[in-house]
Amino acid sequence: MKKYIGIDIGGTNIKYGLLDETGTILHKSKSKTSTKGQEIISRVKEIVATYQENHEIVAVGISVPGVVEATGFMTTGGAIFDFYGIHLKDILEKELGVPVSVENDANSAALAEKWLGAGKQYANYFTAVVGTGIGGAIIINHDIYRGAHATAGEFGFMINKFIDADDTRLASLSLTGSVQSGLVQRYQDETGTTSELDGEQIFTLAAAGDTNAQAVIDAFYHHLAIGIFNVLVTLDPEVVLVGGGISANPAFIQELNRRVRALQAGHRDMENMTLAEIRPCHFLNDAGIVGATYKAMKSCKEENVESGKNEVTALI
Repeated sequence: MKKYIGIDIGGTNIKYGLLDETGTILHKSKSKTSTKGQEIISRVKEIVATYQENHEIVAVGISVPGVVEATGFMTTGGAIFDFYGIHLKDILEKELGVPVSVENDANSAALAEKWLGAGKQYANYFTAVVGTGIGGAIIINHDIYRGAHATAGEFGFMINKFIDADDTRLASLSLTGSVQSGLVQRYQDETGTTSELDGEQIFTLAAAGDTNAQAVIDAFYHHLAIGIFNVLVTLDPEVVLVGGGISANPAFIQELNRRVRALQAGHRDMENMTLAEIRPCHFLNDAGIVGATYKAMKSCKEENVESGKNEVTALI
């Protein structure tokens, strides 16, 4: 059976795995992400070379933060500043000697859901990834919709509120509805604590009666629900799939649905409208490597079809 490598390059870790064409993960691991682009590329080479010792690799799929063109050119690279303005696909194909596909991390998550997850039955849906920041991806007619400049689906960039007394400074959804800034950072700011916390701990504090935690969680839900509501009325998807570690909590998904329905109920023009349900993504930590692998497989098949067309044209 054909073997592929999926590599998810994040700001903290590089997660990677060996997969077959059914999407089965045969092996996976992770290592720390360097702050230097060349060191990241060297690490990718090491990962691929290690798997090639025992397997014939058909293609490599790369999931990365930032704005990624369909060609594999990176307009931005998120926290990896050395990846801004480089053609990562071309660079890696020269270094690795095998076909490479490069995809935005939220798009990769959406593709993982399309291939083997909660999006299999849907032709049109939206994926929101709620974590340190907020990512988004739009699937239309079973494929990624990129827009004119490859920025479609950048959910976290949405303007969510004014954040100063004079209403002159704007905050994005990532700053108000993400786990890190919208939840953890806000709790630390409200309480003056410098101790390290995560989102799960803040939910636990709220359940124990911590009023600061309760207020922060209320604001977190509010901002996230507004963002999703705006997506629902703009795109009218069949479903919204929410990913990130927090999506594994059924109570979170339930409350988010309730908040969106409350917004609809308060909107006088939407009484008879049907809005899609919010559901959790199937994949959590493996979404990047699975989605990147699917993109690599899909790209190989498309290139093979295109090559076949060219050969037929040449013969004619």
